[in-house]
Amino acid sequence: MLVALVLSLALALLPHSHAQQAQASQAAGALPTRGVFVPGKTLAGVGLGFTQAKVKQVLGANYQVCTVANSDLCKEPVWLYEYTRGEPLGVGVKFHNGKVSAVFTLGVIEGWKTKDGLKMGDPVSNIYTIYPTATGYSKCIGFEALWMRNGGATSAIYTASGIVYGFALTAPGEAVCQ
Repeated sequence: MLVALVLSLALALLPHSHAQQAQASQAAGALPTRGVFVPGKTLAGVGLGFTQAKVKQVLGANYQVCTVANSDLCKEPVWLYEYTRGEPLGVGVKFHNGKVSAVFTLGVIEGWKTKDGLKMGDPVSNIYTIYPTATGYSKCIGFEALWMRNGGATSAIYTASGIVYGFALTAPGEAVCQ
């Protein structure tokens, strides 16, 4: 009986502990384990116009510079933040003239969501329920983007195989497909 009580208590405290760990890693400048997309504003705490120094303050210095030959994506500096374990998942940050012009997810990251509760892995139909203004559509290579304009930003929700695949925040003039 005592073992069950201790186990129940430990499980009850686990989500709180995980949330504290995520907040601590974000405060320390690291890729969050549970990122949040705030359409029109930020993705994983990074907003359009942030300087490279500000991005390092938010996500840290554990990134690789994109060097894919003959890629339009890498014509300007792109920093790739990836988790150190598991599949190569994470966040890409693109710069134009030293400032963030796009920030986007790399793959389906379990636990990531929008501030309004749309989660990666949700069915595409949830997008229309939560974001009825997401009326823009772009066909990308290997995925699709449903997007909406929020002031000077385009907020995109990437989809593949009928599910939410990722998120992106892009400045005017940047491609929705990143």
